[in-house]
Amino acid sequence: MNTCTFMQKSQYGLSLVELMVAMAIGLVLMLGATGVLLTNQQAFRTTESLGAIQENARVAIDLMTRDIRAAGGHPCLSMEVRDMTGGNAAAVALKAGISSGITINPGTNPGNRVMAQGAIQVITASTIQTITGYNMGSTTITATNDLKANDIVITCTSKSAYLLRVTSATPNSFTVSAVPGVNLLNATLVSGLANQLWYIGNAGRALPSLYRRTEGNNPEEMVDNVTGLAVQNLNGATKLTVTLCGRSVEQNMATAAPTCPGRVERTSFSVAQRRTS
Repeated sequence: MNTCTFMQKSQYGLSLVELMVAMAIGLVLMLGATGVLLTNQQAFRTTESLGAIQENARVAIDLMTRDIRAAGGHPCLSMEVRDMTGGNAAAVALKAGISSGITINPGTNPGNRVMAQGAIQVITASTIQTITGYNMGSTTITATNDLKANDIVITCTSKSAYLLRVTSATPNSFTVSAVPGVNLLNATLVSGLANQLWYIGNAGRALPSLYRRTEGNNPEEMVDNVTGLAVQNLNGATKLTVTLCGRSVEQNMATAAPTCPGRVERTSFSVAQRRTS
């Protein structure tokens, strides 16, 4: 007698309900992972913006502080300067800058000044020394120097200061186009003069920049995304306060400050001691 055994095959699988539950759980996990990724990206962008702001703030303050420390401190700028060059253009511009400052027109073009912000003018000199030899009325002055023809220098006694134009020079002496009718022996000699203005200017982009203009030259963009500059005198020192914005717009970032819409904003300050004579 033959016996036939029939084996029933079992069927395995997911029901529709189970499939929907699994998809829902997977979707929740994907949304969570996406949220973590977006949060990390936002944190990275913010950290990167803060790093860029700190670097820009350091550069801006260091550059201005260097010029402030080199400015002033000698007697020639504490008195009226008389032009002995016969109206030389460079001397006229320098004298005007010393007496009334550098004028930067406000406007929206790159390099134009943002008038709502502060500015600081500094007059620097590369060399300050004493005239060691001079004969009354002579156009030859004895002093160690690295001057060349057409350089403009300032010399001052205890009473008056004079702009002189160099016509020729050797390492130990130089001649000028004209001299005042005073004895210049032991007078102060100032050379390598530069009249500069630091200010916030429009850069042709969404945010302004920190600019520097040297008298007679075009404005130079020094640091971008600088939206504020405040200058305060503190009994021989200068306090600089700069406001900077991040380079990138942050998603879902609200800010009450209109200067940095949707960007990270930070303010840095430093105190620079001016050189004294």
